[in-house]
Amino acid sequence: MSPECIFVLDYYNDYISGELDLGKISRVEDHIKVCPNCEIFLGKASRIHGRTVGLLRIPAPKALKKSISSMFDKV
Repeated sequence: MSPECIFVLDYYNDYISGELDLGKISRVEDHIKVCPNCEIFLGKASRIHGRTVGLLRIPAPKALKKSISSMFDKV
């Protein structure tokens, strides 16, 4: 595993989340152009991230919201 592969592994989550500076974004993107393993890894990680974020957008049932709200009212 090359130093650039390790760099991708260290920063893939920030890259997927859009939290990297332009220099690091370029470094990741330059590397995945020449490394099929990192390109595949990053693609899979991006899909998993997208699905996970999608789950967070599912509204909670009203009963759960009411239960949680009542807990905060007691504090």
